[in-house]
Amino acid sequence: MERVAVFAGSFDPFTIGHKDVAERACAIFDKLIILIATNVNKKTHFSAEERVEFAKKAMKDFPQASVEIWDSLTVDYLQKNNIKFLVRGVRRGSDLELEQAIAWNNAKLLPGTETVLLSSKPEHLSVSSSFVRELLKFGKVYP
Repeated sequence: MERVAVFAGSFDPFTIGHKDVAERACAIFDKLIILIATNVNKKTHFSAEERVEFAKKAMKDFPQASVEIWDSLTVDYLQKNNIKFLVRGVRRGSDLELEQAIAWNNAKLLPGTETVLLSSKPEHLSVSSSFVRELLKFGKVYP
């Protein structure tokens, strides 16, 4: 049986930290779907199509990774596609608490949903999408 997981987020933009989590998820699962999702609490700076291109470019060497756009709840995508695994990255303790709450709620909304939390590598702890957007605004690229 093929093990398929979804790595969902706004990815505005897709950072080196996101790429690291996605690469490690590719080592665990047979197929990884990077889901460019809508977050009603965030105003995005890049279009969904641009975010798809960022993620595709970053993951070009990982044929088991694909990128899709979704404009509803992640659990709706999981249910529609009969997928039970979610992958999430955590950088610090506050991320862990939030991700645990989201995982518990997703499992209540769609029983059988399992969330796999992958810790950021230490070198990526300070990388955030907002930091990368600020660098891009001034013509810089994260090293």
